[in-house]
Amino acid sequence: MDMQKIPEDMQDVRDRVALMAGRGFPVSEEDVIKEALKAGFQSIVDEKMDGNYYTVRWDESFNALQVFGMDNELIGSAVPKEGSASFIEQFEANATNTWYALDKDALKIIGR
Repeated sequence: MDMQKIPEDMQDVRDRVALMAGRGFPVSEEDVIKEALKAGFQSIVDEKMDGNYYTVRWDESFNALQVFGMDNELIGSAVPKEGSASFIEQFEANATNTWYALDKDALKIIGR
């Protein structure tokens, strides 16, 4: 498994967990999903901006993926729809739909 590749679905997550455990770095599936969602959303934002101008971070509760500008101002946030499960739970249930929703959120945030 390529460690640079962002896990795209739960099979990739399970593979990464097993690989990390085999290398002496035990991580949970949730840890891998959190990192995958952050890195994946960063990649989506970078692609839409034609470069790395914004930084993506989780909020303190791992509910929203926040997008910050070069001077560290908050540009916008991707948050689960009202009444929906967290992005982590959505990823576990259907990763493809989660990536689609994050792509749409990126468009709203950066306006491209």
